[in-house]
Amino acid sequence: MYINTNVAALFAQNSLNNTQNTLNTLQQELSTGLQINSPANNPSGLAIATLMQGEIGGINAAVNNATQATNFLNVANGGMQTDVQIVQEIQQLAVQASNSTNNAQDSQDIQDQINQLLSSLDNVAQTLNYNNQFVLNAGPTASVTTSNSVVNQVEVGADSGNIAPGTYTVSVEYSSVSQADVVSVTNSAGSVVAAATVSNVGTSGTVTLQLVTGSNASTTDSFAITVNQGNVATLYSTASYSVAVQVNAGTEYTFQTGPNQGNGNETTVYFGTFNSATLGLNTIDVNSTQGAQYAITQAQQALAMLTNAQGQVGAQLDQLNYTISNLQTETTNLQSSQSTIMDANMATVTSQFAQEQILMQTGIQALTTAQQLPSLVLKLLS
Repeated sequence: MYINTNVAALFAQNSLNNTQNTLNTLQQELSTGLQINSPANNPSGLAIATLMQGEIGGINAAVNNATQATNFLNVANGGMQTDVQIVQEIQQLAVQASNSTNNAQDSQDIQDQINQLLSSLDNVAQTLNYNNQFVLNAGPTASVTTSNSVVNQVEVGADSGNIAPGTYTVSVEYSSVSQADVVSVTNSAGSVVAAATVSNVGTSGTVTLQLVTGSNASTTDSFAITVNQGNVATLYSTASYSVAVQVNAGTEYTFQTGPNQGNGNETTVYFGTFNSATLGLNTIDVNSTQGAQYAITQAQQALAMLTNAQGQVGAQLDQLNYTISNLQTETTNLQSSQSTIMDANMATVTSQFAQEQILMQTGIQALTTAQQLPSLVLKLLS
């Protein structure tokens, strides 16, 4: 027996300290619901969970961005649908004006009504906005270089989508045989990407040619070109005129729809301008049967532009909806993984806590007994 060094008490005290530390850790887990409350608990686990939390925050922000983009496109689609209704009414009026039973006053009344509709069309482009950004009045733009004064007006716009920047040449040929105006568009590589024949444009007027994917365009380029023929002397003389058009892409809207940098994390949308000029409707004149007939074609072309743009917007909306669904699935899986690392299993913790409480009580009892052992030496002296 020893009285200077109570080994039993030291063992009991050491065990009691370990039990107390474990109880403190379990108490903290019960209070926070987390099994990692400091780097000391699990350094690598905390690092992994922290990175996951950052990615989860980025994904949640990306979901919000994609939702905002969806709202933006829905606003644009709503404006386009209004334009469609206006153009459909213009087409109906053009058909009505094409009837020879109309007198001059009837034709003028119809023209006045069309003018009002065109003003409404322009008003939609000028006022429709999302967060102070004008959705349907955004571009694209074009710079025009003419080799002579024959072609003096070019309008490029209307369709949203894949508008390829580049130089396009608009050629206008007059044939004394067919008495038809042939218009073609050639890109900077020398390939003809669109062509049209319009037989009812004489010494003055406007030829509108639209490039729409799936219609008269062989590429993904999509825009409208309006060529004014006001300075042509006569339709029956063979002549050829051209104008070079430098097309710039429409206004680009980029939505960050992913938590990281690079491809796959951004969605890009291009929007053009949708007004009477870019839709090829600003030159409508139904005061003559010939002009009314041409107005029908102009309205049909404008409708093709609008429906093509709506189709592109619809495709973008589908893409964004799939993106949102994928991001929500991803964040759910990441949160599950983070929970496995960070969250405490409360059933296990409570069971361990009860066990450590019992060990604490038995440890105190063992320490008490160990402290009483040296006093037994007094009995040897008696």
